[in-house]
Amino acid sequence: MKTYKTGLLALALGALVSCKTSTTTTTSASKAPEAPAAPEAPAKPATPQQPEMLTGETERMELQTGTFGSWFNPRYAEYDIDKDVVMQLKPLLEDVDVIIFMGTWCGDSKRETPRFYKILDAAGKTQDVELITVDRSKTTPEGLEEGKDIKRVPTLIFSKNGTELGRIVEYPIESLEKDMLKILQGQPYKHAYAN
Repeated sequence: MKTYKTGLLALALGALVSCKTSTTTTTSASKAPEAPAAPEAPAKPATPQQPEMLTGETERMELQTGTFGSWFNPRYAEYDIDKDVVMQLKPLLEDVDVIIFMGTWCGDSKRETPRFYKILDAAGKTQDVELITVDRSKTTPEGLEEGKDIKRVPTLIFSKNGTELGRIVEYPIESLEKDMLKILQGQPYKHAYAN
């Protein structure tokens, strides 16, 4: 047993001395020439940063991607449309132009715009829909809001042959579907901020 312990001690000392020696040797040895540095990989083109807010004419797909998609897509998916009313809307929307004024910074716009698009999709309304995003002062760089009396967003404007049929401002009175139906059927309708 004593021989075994002595052998272990000698081994440990040998390892300690050899580590120290190799360190010393490495330090005192002349430095080997370094291999040439690998050429740097070409820089990836920067991913375009999504702006905090969109302004001007906007494509719907811009709302479905990036940070905007984080609120648009779930709200679109979770909205349960009134299928009976949408069936009534379908023929009424055929020759109607729709303009959506909304703010990507606005809570009401974030709630109502995805719902409105889901209704339009269910009604098969894919053409004659214009999306205009505004800044906090309800303006666009191109002045697209001029003459439209945009004071709150979202503002959903329905028109036919250049004549406004009606609008839903900020939130519906009954529901988006029922408010749209009243407007498109020519029934009396006043939006939330009408005098």
